[in-house]
Amino acid sequence: MKPKTFMLIAGEASGDLLAAELVSALRAQSSILHPPSSPGFFGAGGLRMASAGVELTLDLTQHAVIGISDVLKNYFKFRRLFNQLLALAIKRKPDAVIGVDYGGFNLRFGHAVREYIRENPFANWNPKIVQFVSPQVWASRPGRAKLLAADYDLLLSIFPFEKDL
Repeated sequence: MKPKTFMLIAGEASGDLLAAELVSALRAQSSILHPPSSPGFFGAGGLRMASAGVELTLDLTQHAVIGISDVLKNYFKFRRLFNQLLALAIKRKPDAVIGVDYGGFNLRFGHAVREYIRENPFANWNPKIVQFVSPQVWASRPGRAKLLAADYDLLLSIFPFEKDL
């Protein structure tokens, strides 16, 4: 049986830490359930993900910005990084794509992966799309829930009150 592969994307230090912890937990779980095979992890993040054994294609945490004005100033750089990661996902075809926090980037990325699959039904790739640290849908952006339902297979929340919403 081919080991599962996971692509992770974390763009901030907090997401880098959460992604590293997730990778450690997935490795531990895999060693219990499937001892001979070890999952593979690659993607974009920071030093903690790299320390956890994730093959980093780029350190996205170096490009972290705060506020919409910084995002707009760096729009073309983010678009280039986004396209680079999307091409990598299409080339390597991971079993799951996991966005860790970093909602502005990761929600668009999950949608782009899903759009690629819809437009290329014979690509022989249908990954699970996961968002770890669920974006806010219950208060200021309730319409976001329908968009997420169309693109995401699983939303993982870190706050107990978000689970049932």
